[in-house]
Amino acid sequence: MARLTLRPDNHFFSSPIHAHNHPFLSLYTLTPRSFPHHHTPLRSRVKCSASGTERVRESKKLPKSPPIKEDLPNPGSESSDALSTEKTGIEQNWPPWKNIPERYKLIGATSLAFVICNMDKVNLSIAIIPMSHQFGWSSSVAGLVQSSFFWGYALSQLPGGWLSKIFGGRKVLEIGVFTWSFATALVPLLAGFMPGLIFSRILVGIGEGVSPSAATDLIARTIPVGERSRAVGFVFGGLSLGSVLGLLLAPPIIQTFNWESVFYLFGLLGIGWFIGFQFLGEEEVSHRDVT
Repeated sequence: MARLTLRPDNHFFSSPIHAHNHPFLSLYTLTPRSFPHHHTPLRSRVKCSASGTERVRESKKLPKSPPIKEDLPNPGSESSDALSTEKTGIEQNWPPWKNIPERYKLIGATSLAFVICNMDKVNLSIAIIPMSHQFGWSSSVAGLVQSSFFWGYALSQLPGGWLSKIFGGRKVLEIGVFTWSFATALVPLLAGFMPGLIFSRILVGIGEGVSPSAATDLIARTIPVGERSRAVGFVFGGLSLGSVLGLLLAPPIIQTFNWESVFYLFGLLGIGWFIGFQFLGEEEVSHRDVT
């Protein structure tokens, strides 16, 4: 065995203690040796070691509990939710006319058809002057060309009502607009052939002649009773607007380009209307509203 002795200079040394009664310990002899402690007081090191040992023992006795995860709000979640809500609202309201009732779209499209209708009716009254100079028509021939429109217009009024009752005003209106628009675009191609020119103007009259009865049937099928008077006024008001626009636009178009361009342009307007009208949904009022 050995005895540890602490010196004042923070060194300690060991000296042997011979155990005469123990043969194993008596075989070893320890010589005094000092051990430096790097200038750290022994009392502090012993105290720190003892307190560290106690903490280790206490930690072994206590059971380990799983870490508690607190549900902290994500600062970006609220902004992302608001952004997604805003995007959803924009998608629901785009395009702007998406939430408009179908019956209002149909009435607006029908009124636009009547605007194009009278634009095609009056364009010849402006273009007849350069056409007469180009083809050498007399006043009687020019009058014959202009009056041919009303032949078809007068003959198609009653058949238009009958066809609208059987097939529906919407279908008859579509065919009527396509007929007069296509015939209008044919006028420059048939102007040098008088029978063909007269026939094309008769087709324009037939297409426009079935339109009033077709529009009336369409209003009766799609508009409730309380809104029909306003719908009729709005639709047939397009005729007067079309006459004004046709007489205002035809002269500068003819002066800037030529007389053929006014027929091509107005005819393409009607064909474009026919294509766009196919995308409108159908809506019919109930039997209770029809009466």
